[in-house]
Formats: sequence, C-alpha cells, structure tokens
Amino acid sequence: MHPIFLAVIGAIFIFSVVVVKLLLYGRDKFYLNFLLSMAIAGMAWYGLIYLLTNSGLIKDYPYLFNKGLPFYYTVAPCLYLYFRGSLNKEHAIFKPSHLFHFLIAIPAVISIIPYNMLSYAGQHEVVSRVVADVEFAFSDSEYIVEPWHWYAFPFSALIYTLLQIRLAYRASKVPGQNKQTINWIYFFSAVCFVIFAGMLLINVSILQNRSHIWSILHEGSIVIFLCCCLLVLSFMFFFNPELIYGFTKKAVLAEVKAPTDTLPVADEKARPKIVDTHLAEQVTLAIKEQELFRRPGLNLSELASALEIQNHKLSELFNNHYQLNFSTYINNLRIEYIKARLDQGDWKQFTLEAIALDAGFSSRNTFFNAFKKVMHTTPSAYLATLKDEKSL
Repeated sequence: MHPIFLAVIGAIFIFSVVVVKLLLYGRDKFYLNFLLSMAIAGMAWYGLIYLLTNSGLIKDYPYLFNKGLPFYYTVAPCLYLYFRGSLNKEHAIFKPSHLFHFLIAIPAVISIIPYNMLSYAGQHEVVSRVVADVEFAFSDSEYIVEPWHWYAFPFSALIYTLLQIRLAYRASKVPGQNKQTINWIYFFSAVCFVIFAGMLLINVSILQNRSHIWSILHEGSIVIFLCCCLLVLSFMFFFNPELIYGFTKKAVLAEVKAPTDTLPVADEKARPKIVDTHLAEQVTLAIKEQELFRRPGLNLSELASALEIQNHKLSELFNNHYQLNFSTYINNLRIEYIKARLDQGDWKQFTLEAIALDAGFSSRNTFFNAFKKVMHTTPSAYLATLKDEKSL
C-alpha cells in the first residue's frame, strides 16, 4: 500500500479513538467536546474521501462523494471556538453569536446541492468519470463544487488558525494560566497552520497544472509531508489529556497499567480517582467570581443547578479534588470573604454578625465555629488584634 495511504489511514484511526474518548470522558463539557468532535470528524472525513477518490474505490460509494465540503469549512472555526472556551470559561457554553462562525459554510452547502439531487445512477456516473479522469474532480461541471472553494476553505482556515494563536498569546499574559497548556496550543496551532497552508499550496498547484493532478496527489513531496503532519496532529490529542479529556497524564497511565479486574479490593479503593481538573478550575472560578458562597443556606444541589453540573459529579469533585466536604469548602470561602472585609476596615461600619450574614452564614454560632476552625481564634479576638495593629 502507498505510504501516503498508510499515513492517512493511521490518522483516521487515531481520530476515531479520540472521538470515542471524548464521548467517554468529556460529558461534563459537552459543548466544547462537541466542537472538538466536529473538527476531528471534518479532518477524518477529508482523509477518507482522499483515500476513496485516489484509490478509485469512490465509484463503489457514490453517496459519500461531494458531501464533506461544508464540514471542511467548519474544522477551523470549531477548533477556534473550542480553544477559546477552554481558555475562557465565559465562552465554554453555547451562545447564539457562535453561529456566525459557521455562516462561512453556507456557500459550500449550496455548491453540493446539484450533485446530491441526482439519482444513485447519476451520482455513480459522476464518480466514475472522476475515477477515470481525476481532472474532472476539479472541472467546472455543475455536479462538481466550484474550483474557488479549493482556495477559500484552506485560506479561511489559515485566518482562524492565526486567531487561535492570538488566543494562546493573550492567555499567556493572564496570571495563573498553565504554561504547558499554552505551549501545547501554540504547537498544535502551528501544525494546523502548516497543514492548511500546504492544502492551499497543493490546490493552487492542481488548478494551475490540471494535466499533472495525478502526480501531484500521489507523488508530490508536499502531499507526503502533509500526510505526516496529519498523523502528528492526530497523535497530539494524547499529549495534553488534561486539556482535552480533563484528567492528567498520570491518571491516564494508571488507567492503562492497572486494570481493575486484577486489583485487590483494598488497592482498588486506595487507587487515586480520575479528577476532571478542567471542571475543577471552572467550578472554583464560578464560585469565587459569582460569589455563590454568599447565598444563605446554599447546598450541593443548588450549587450544581447554578453551575449546570450533575449532583454526583460535583460531589465527586469535592471529595476527590478539594478533599473537603461541601459545607467545609463553602464555609472556608465565607471566612476568606469576611477576613478580607475586616482587613479593609468594614468593621467600622458593620457589626461582625452583619458581615457574617452578608457572607452567607445563617446563624451566629455557625459563623463563630467556622471562623475559629479556620483562623484558630475567635472573631472577637481577631478583630481586637486587628484594631491594635491599626492603632500602631
């Protein structure tokens, strides 16, 4: 088998594995994983049609031909929206404005309508001509997409990839951002840029030298290089599982090396649970930025509803990631809030009880007990010390 075909088959297989893993491990960030799955599906479909068309097998599957062009246009926008949502939780859920990024695919949908309106026999006749003369696939036939699409979709993908790189650059300036994740996005975007630029270069070469299409697609060094890049791109989804699937490499290795059916019961209980660190970051930011802890009587179910997370997932997160029960975690945040207000001098305008109620505590006793547990002193003693420091 031709090396190009082997590389493309390998990439398609790995892309398929990635989609399965996304479905298994990414249910808590459905929208982002849907975007990533769409992008992967578009790349895999492009590779599949390349294989079928250049091997001549497409004549046996005419219903697959001339279907993927709209998906090719959406690959780069999906990747862009995915990384934007991964780096900024405000964009991690669907917004109607996101649909504007997919308007670019509308002309592609219009272009494939004539072929797809043909009968099976008509479609078979078209793909048979493509197999007999690959130049026909780039002709001006009404049943073949307009040639300008082969310039437009890789060029639009290049623009989105540059925007993707800009996202990573801006995120790198935000304090606390994971540098390893930023570097991974840089490298991933660079590989995408090379692939889209190579596709544009190949399509330009084909449209300007239609008599040499077969040699360009089968023997061209650029095609071979791009197939290798596609294979590298597929492998890259396993280089940063924390960003893609939500758990660390150590957890992945433990999952592979220690099958559950061979572990003793005691070891199984002691084994660290897989933690969705991406979800943990989102939950922490949402609770602190929206100050959800200040809601009086807040319980796990109410917080899960506010964050649109399943109850059992949130409970597992507190137990396995924060290693605190829900009440202790929320009370700790309330104490941090109260301490900050006292340090700012709010005790001059409000009583301790008023500040505690504003922080979300429902009773004086609960506040005093939580404060003493965290600060190892009573609120009155802490306030007295604070007043003494201010008077010096």
